[in-house]
Amino acid sequence: MVEINSLLHAGYHNPAQRPWQTERTLTKSALMYPIFVTDEQDSLIPISSMPNQYRIGVNRLEAFIQPL
Repeated sequence: MVEINSLLHAGYHNPAQRPWQTERTLTKSALMYPIFVTDEQDSLIPISSMPNQYRIGVNRLEAFIQPL
């Protein structure tokens, strides 16, 4: 086993964490769509740093996720 020189890289050398970091095949079922919910019930607020993403009020949530 390789000697650990930095705590930042220690996860790969830990037997419990190594399987989480190995290469895997990427499938659609492994992806998540980000949905940001706000407590403002009827809001649809654009998130400027994330194009086409919004903070969505609870009253608009069902209509937003139905096509997904």
